Amino acid sequence: MSVAFPAIGTGNLGFPRDLVASLMLDKVLKFSSKMNPKHLKEVVFILHPSDVSTFKAFTDEFNKRFMTQSAISKGSASTQQGLFSKVTSSSGMHETKMGGVVIQVVTGDITKETTDVIVNSTNKTFNLKTGTSNLTSVSPEERYVMYAVKTDTYMILTEPGNLQSKKILHLVGISDPQNIQECVKDALKMCARKDFTSISFPALGTGNVQVSQVADAMFDALVEVVAKKSVSTLRLVRIVIFQTAMLTEFYNSMLKKENTDVQEEEDTDAQEAVTDLQDEGSLSKGNKPQKPERFVFMDKEVDPACFHICGDSQAKVDEAKQWVKDLILKEQDSSIITDDAIINLTTSDRQRISNMINTMGVRVEQESSQDKLTIEGITKDVLKVTNEIQKMLQRIRSEEELSRSAELASTVVEWQYQQQGGQYQSFDLIHNFRLEQANETKKQHVEVTIQGRMYKVTLPNGPATDNHGNSLDIRRIDKAAHDSLPQYWDTMPDNYLCQSFPIQPGTSEHDEVLGLFQATCQNSVLKIERIQNPSLWRNLQIKKQEMDSKNCHQNNEKRLFHGTCPLIIDTINANGFNRSYAGKNAAVYGNGTYFAVEASYSADDTYSVPDSQGQKHMYLCHVLTGDFTEGQQDMIAPPAKSKSTTQLYDSVTDDPTAPSMFIVFNDIQAYPAYLITFI
Repeated sequence: MSVAFPAIGTGNLGFPRDLVASLMLDKVLKFSSKMNPKHLKEVVFILHPSDVSTFKAFTDEFNKRFMTQSAISKGSASTQQGLFSKVTSSSGMHETKMGGVVIQVVTGDITKETTDVIVNSTNKTFNLKTGTSNLTSVSPEERYVMYAVKTDTYMILTEPGNLQSKKILHLVGISDPQNIQECVKDALKMCARKDFTSISFPALGTGNVQVSQVADAMFDALVEVVAKKSVSTLRLVRIVIFQTAMLTEFYNSMLKKENTDVQEEEDTDAQEAVTDLQDEGSLSKGNKPQKPERFVFMDKEVDPACFHICGDSQAKVDEAKQWVKDLILKEQDSSIITDDAIINLTTSDRQRISNMINTMGVRVEQESSQDKLTIEGITKDVLKVTNEIQKMLQRIRSEEELSRSAELASTVVEWQYQQQGGQYQSFDLIHNFRLEQANETKKQHVEVTIQGRMYKVTLPNGPATDNHGNSLDIRRIDKAAHDSLPQYWDTMPDNYLCQSFPIQPGTSEHDEVLGLFQATCQNSVLKIERIQNPSLWRNLQIKKQEMDSKNCHQNNEKRLFHGTCPLIIDTINANGFNRSYAGKNAAVYGNGTYFAVEASYSADDTYSVPDSQGQKHMYLCHVLTGDFTEGQQDMIAPPAKSKSTTQLYDSVTDDPTAPSMFIVFNDIQAYPAYLITFI
């Protein structure tokens, strides 16, 4: 069973078409939900084909009711945060922006507002003695229209009467947060349809609902409508609070939606329409990303194109309908992009995609796997958007490749700069990589930025010079060389920082050390132990690399002897030599650590102190003597190489022409390679 209705009252009676469409649909839906009819299965609204305005009114109402139902539940306060610009406050007013819409919360009398539309909260009978307006503000004709159509509808637009606005919008159904949210959304959309640019709301429903819930519901409605770009003409929304005490609750609700991470841009429809959906806990306390950030592109809300097809027969109509469908499908296309780089699209990239959605009318959807985007729309637009996204992804891949290359380079080489009188500081990863690239390709110069200033680096050894002639020392540290431990070392347990290994007599290693010792000393050797301390060894290699570069030669290392006391052997093995012990024995050439060229010198009881069993101990060491000069008593560092430079000698000696000993003042310049026990 079915029943058909015309558009009642839209002819000679002149009832508003949109209101009639809303009323008739309300009644049908109410009847269907309450009565649950067993026999009536179809209700048809018959519209005359020449009455385009009525047809559009019914189409708009159907679209509003059925095409956007899924959007109703998306406006909860918990998911609509971070969409407002920074909230600014002045006396009696708080202001923010979203997209091209200015949102103001003010204290005052709404009847004094000068916006295009003033909203009035009224009852179901549209009794104008309640709410904002009163009967003296409305003409008898307007009053007749309102009373003539008083039903369960919730929105009527009337003339302003004596008020300064262009229209008054009367709303009913303000009984709970959901009603409030729906009413505000519909009021905003009505403003857009009629090209109004501003609207003023009272604090709707505060007589029945808590103020904080009212504020959240009204702002949620604003967020949902503005984010979809469905209010392109609207520029100002004011919420006028009559009771000053309520202002704080509305202000707090605004702050919950404030985006503190993004500075507000100029008033433009190209404002961000992208919502970041970040999983809870995606950043740890250490700010390390644990999960990729998901995002959703908001589809632009557009009015559908309606085709009204008339023909001599149903077959002709069906044929025309199919022809139109085929034309549409012929121009439609879709494209799928699958790329791991999608999850790394920046906020700026997402903004550009959102702008293309709004200007071209395409649809972009991210799959749940997060590494796939689907683009749908007209063929030429899909192609253009796809190409633009591919360019973004190519840039991201290039940046990721550069980052990986820079990180890899940093594990094998480190470029450093030194300001006068300061310590060497490392370049950032990207500059480190570019310096190494330039060095490998034999470039003579490369430009870098150091502390915001541009420098020109002369490769490979510097200096780096700015436009004002200021220069910095540059050095390159080969980490690969430093990290490579001697191949003849034995394997050490992971938890051992140092360990000694006896060298078996008769091996080439034992014979070499014994030969160096016996070249000048005939004492009997009981055992030789290799000292393995990776940390000390790497420090020595770093210092050697620096010294080789600085001195422009590699004759900077010698193998020297150092007699010791048995009580500090473990300390030296673990921590190396300590120049603070200087002066315990003779310190004629400076307060540093002394090393002898000949074992016989160190074998003296003064330096190799016998233990309780009469055994003595001496180290054969790797010592970085570098460039040296004659030392003097009480020296605490080597002297400068000349009066015109701050560069120092690396060590001192007793006789530069025929040295018998060397003194170093930097503990990492010597490594205790072998411990020789003798009597």
